[in-house]
Order: sequence, then structure tokens, then C-alpha cells
Amino acid sequence: MPDPFSAKVATTLIRENPGWSARDIVKDALRHGIIGSKGRNPVAGQVGALSKMYNSGRLPEVQRDEQQSPYRYYPKGAVRVQFPPKPTPEPVTFRPTLQEEEILTALTETKRFSSRSEAVHWLLDKGIASKQGDISKIMETYREIERMRREVQQIGQ
Repeated sequence: MPDPFSAKVATTLIRENPGWSARDIVKDALRHGIIGSKGRNPVAGQVGALSKMYNSGRLPEVQRDEQQSPYRYYPKGAVRVQFPPKPTPEPVTFRPTLQEEEILTALTETKRFSSRSEAVHWLLDKGIASKQGDISKIMETYREIERMRREVQQIGQ
């Protein structure tokens, strides 16, 4: 029997899926039987429950990025990644190694994900989450480079 959608379950799901929207978290949890479904529209009901838990302070280990639409949930102190509201128009292409190919096949054949693209997205999210410190330093340096670039462009204008 699946667990009820409690603060403990919500915190665990957010820790495992940083940067996901409430809808993404709930849909994934329902699909994998982590939480049970209630009512005619279980996703909407559970999304509302997650939002209420956050707003009432019952998720002290979680932060919500309200600058993004939809809101994104992160473990406290995690690096926030800006997600575009829609997929970017330019796809990213790569050639997987044989080992990566086998992993993608396993993730799709076991029906964990419905497509290789979805599996790659999940792996990318997990990689970012596992390298929070490195990503934070890289993003800080990147922003500094961009700031200096703007300064150089303004010289002599």
C-alpha cells in the first residue's frame, strides 16, 4: 500500500528530484506507487496538498523558487537551476557510449521512463543534484564572466 502524501514523503521526493514542479513530483510519485491516488483528479489534489504543506511550514527542509513558473521545489541550500518555461527550441544531441546506451535502454525498457529523452533528462537532473558544490562554483564563475563581458562591451560607448 502506498504511503500517504505526508511532509516526510514530500521532503524525500523533493530531495530526490530537486528543481521539479509540484505537478512533476506528484505525477512521478503516483506513477511509481509512492503515494496513493484520491478523487477524480488525483494529481490536482496532491499538488494542492504539497502546496499547503509548504505554505503551512510543514516542509522546513524545503525551499520553493517562486521566481519560476511553475514554482520549483528544492532541498534547503540546494543550487537552484533556472528551467525554461518550455523546452528550448534547439535539441541537444550526443552520442552515448555502449554503457550509456545500455543504461538508457534499461530505463526505457523497464518502463521507468517512456522515452530515451525523458531518461536523459532525469539522468542530467540527478547529475546536477549530485554535484551541487561544483555546479555552484561553475555558475558563480560563469556569472562573473558574463558580468565582465557586459562591462567590456560598454567601454567606449
